Amino acid sequence: MLDRFGLYLDQVRYADANNRRFAQENWDFLQQFLDHMQACGICVKGKRVLDLGCGKSYWLTLLLHSYGADVSGMDTEYVKPGMIPIKYINIWRLNGLERMARTFYWDLVYRRAYYRALDTISSFPLSHKGLDLRLLVPPVFPYRDDEFDLVVSHEVLEHIKDVDGALAELRRVMKPGGLTYIYVHLYTSLSGGHSIAWKYPDEAPSDNVPPWDHLRQNLYPEIPSWINRWREYQYREAFDTAGFEIVDWFTYATEGKAYLTPEICAELADYTEEELLKKGFVVVARNPGQAR
Repeated sequence: MLDRFGLYLDQVRYADANNRRFAQENWDFLQQFLDHMQACGICVKGKRVLDLGCGKSYWLTLLLHSYGADVSGMDTEYVKPGMIPIKYINIWRLNGLERMARTFYWDLVYRRAYYRALDTISSFPLSHKGLDLRLLVPPVFPYRDDEFDLVVSHEVLEHIKDVDGALAELRRVMKPGGLTYIYVHLYTSLSGGHSIAWKYPDEAPSDNVPPWDHLRQNLYPEIPSWINRWREYQYREAFDTAGFEIVDWFTYATEGKAYLTPEICAELADYTEEELLKKGFVVVARNPGQAR
């Protein structure tokens, strides 16, 4: 209980210090997605887009909706704009008391400031009206076959237990020729254990949690959310098994080189240096439209 309380205090300090930064990072991700789609010859406006794992702030759904895409945000948490009692009752009923309390606190303390920051950064007005936000009750996605032109996702796949099932469902709801743009935060990275203490390792290293603790002694196992602990090759195998055609697979960011000592390399000899330094990767994959 004390470890959990300490985790929540760390989350509060982290949110206090970085709320506006989150908005900038979210905006930057949207721009990178739009630029990549443009390079592929795709105009996102008017396209049917699925935001896989939109989260309580539904930021990517909001940005794409305001940009002009026909977007649907989906999450295993009950997501709804604003602060109304039925929202928190539904989260409590569907996702538990702890999740409800965390969402209520975020809404109460950070929601308005975050959206103000995002609205200031955005080059177009943001509109919360007419958002399509749906609840995912695994394993079946709440959409028709061949519905989406594009699927976008930011740091979600690493939190999914049945990755193979999720990818099979993605292929089902994607149109033939549809593309994914999925960013995965690697478990093997320095921040991949999701310890708040290592969120920004190259500028704010932890004084308490050892680097790569989640791969070593795991002295600080309390983390904000469950992760599946997959390595990059497992995702590659899963996309291949699901029948996707890989269009691009690239490193999104690296981190932690200053902390990867020869001693840690020796201790983590089962992992390559690339695995330990790569924060995450993006998968651009096509649904070939063959039989499911």
